[in-house]
Amino acid sequence: MPLMILPFIIILLSLFNLFRNRSTRSMKDSQDSFWEKEQRANRTRKQDISNLDYIQLPLHTFPIGTYADDRLAELEQTLQTLSSRKILNLSGISNTDLKLQYGAANLNILSDCDANFTTLARTLSAYGEQLAALGHWQEAVTVLEFGIACKTDIRKNYTLLGSLYRDHGESGKLQELIETVRSSDMLLKDSVLKQLA
Repeated sequence: MPLMILPFIIILLSLFNLFRNRSTRSMKDSQDSFWEKEQRANRTRKQDISNLDYIQLPLHTFPIGTYADDRLAELEQTLQTLSSRKILNLSGISNTDLKLQYGAANLNILSDCDANFTTLARTLSAYGEQLAALGHWQEAVTVLEFGIACKTDIRKNYTLLGSLYRDHGESGKLQELIETVRSSDMLLKDSVLKQLA
């Protein structure tokens, strides 16, 4: 009986070894490919980034200083500070890809631009939410629509805007918003669509 099991054990061990070697080879190939790409990225010369699609804040369309509210004032101060900085939405682009496209020497500048975008996205969402909470829904819509135009991935920006559209009979704009989300590549797309429906 034990002799009959021995061939099966040998076959199982051989298969295990074969799959392990394939997996190891595949992982090594992936790592080699990554490091080769990273080395190419590190050798890429600095490119001109002055003509990138920087986000310009339309502060004149926001109700800056119009309403007396401490939270609004704090958010408006952040927006005014951001308006003098370079802002880029680089979501979904790896550092390696940024270096390949624009040069390693630009990585810190681009990282700062992306960090500014993250701050902007959060601030716009909070600003729109506070305006809506204070009953200034039209101004909230203006702010939230700008966030959508910047391709923010903050769920609250979309869901609050959808609620404001629904509450104020803007069904056409709600449909446009749903289509915008549907055609986006945001991570929480399905969840946002469910809330907008």
